[in-house]
Amino acid sequence: GAPPEAAAEPLPLWGAEVLAPMVRASTLPLRMECLRYGADLVWGEEIIDKKVIGGVRVENPAFGTVDYVSPTDKGLFFNTRPEERDRVIFQLGTADPVLSVEAALTVCRDVRGIDINMGCPKSFSVRGGMGAALLEKPEVASEILKSLRRNLPAGNSLTCKIRMLATTEKTRDFMRCCEASGAEAITVHCRTRAERPAQPAHWDEIVRLWDAVRVPVIANGDFFSRRQIDEFWKHCCSNLGGDTLEEYVKQRRGPAAVMVARGAMWNPSVFCRGGREPPSFEEVCRNYALSSIASNATQQNTRWMLNNLNTGGPGVTPPTHFDGKLLRDFGKAVNVAKSMAGICGLLGVPYTASAWPAQAHTPNYYRGSAGSAAFEEALARVSAPKGAGVDLSPAGADKRALAEGGAADGGDVAGDGSSAKKAKVD
Repeated sequence: GAPPEAAAEPLPLWGAEVLAPMVRASTLPLRMECLRYGADLVWGEEIIDKKVIGGVRVENPAFGTVDYVSPTDKGLFFNTRPEERDRVIFQLGTADPVLSVEAALTVCRDVRGIDINMGCPKSFSVRGGMGAALLEKPEVASEILKSLRRNLPAGNSLTCKIRMLATTEKTRDFMRCCEASGAEAITVHCRTRAERPAQPAHWDEIVRLWDAVRVPVIANGDFFSRRQIDEFWKHCCSNLGGDTLEEYVKQRRGPAAVMVARGAMWNPSVFCRGGREPPSFEEVCRNYALSSIASNATQQNTRWMLNNLNTGGPGVTPPTHFDGKLLRDFGKAVNVAKSMAGICGLLGVPYTASAWPAQAHTPNYYRGSAGSAAFEEALARVSAPKGAGVDLSPAGADKRALAEGGAADGGDVAGDGSSAKKAKVD
């Protein structure tokens, strides 16, 4: 049969450069910084469906954010701002059509779209039938996408992120399955499930994959620096036509967009292009800290992200000094800072703890007096979960839309994950 109807407004993907979903990294501060420097869209970190379901939506006037809070431990697991509403994609980890719909309906009012993780090779995801496990179960992947497209509001996009399969033809077949099931764009991580981040991505393969489908294809893998991103666009132009990126985009032939993962974690100003002068290293670090403060990010996650900025990676080498101080010594000082005030003092960023509610910038915000009161007030307004008992048939979706007149309230994604050692990049 015909694929489920796509979202009313297609994602602006042709020629786009977007932030990838990375656990611990793709939280609100990094998303806002990447948008500041020129990212067209930003993906949030993957969150598992069961964590999202039942989350309480809290409007937080102290920070101007919409927060999603776990009712069991009052832990903040996702927050967002109205400024990113039309450009943030929520990535869901799921192996079940019913749970995926319940989770998506919980968060859909505050995000541009829903993306299904079909590429993460980590054992946690695969053991649960999620991530890269779906590459071997196209019928499950298809049912998840169909169910989501039937139940999501028309204004929400639906996409998926996959990895390459064993052969080009198998990858093309899986992409066709996703398109036929309602995906309106497909990100291809140019590595197989077995390949690790240290192994080079297969850029040549994306040239053999993009025309398997009519929907836009986003390329992901080894976009660490501005130079590498520009080289990829030149690679596409030379192989698929177009003397300039503008000409290439106009012909709508080839990979539509680039998704940047670790390159943005090491330097969010990687999105500066078109002659825009990138900021200094010090400015990147200070801007990130300011976004962390404004987003109520925890000092633990802020410290972890600053460590990534200070360390860099392949093709991304930070300077040797920060404001005249050896970067090695500066990084050590940041790593032992015990509070947001301590971190900001090292950066030369103003911070007054008394200007913020109790327990701000800690994992205990919604266990403190101000946060707890806001949570209890929001919880009192929550009725029975609107995603419960979802009818996954097309007729059921139509009936529910008429009965409810819109999407459900609820929760979202992204934990502090302060015990984790590395960002997970699927």
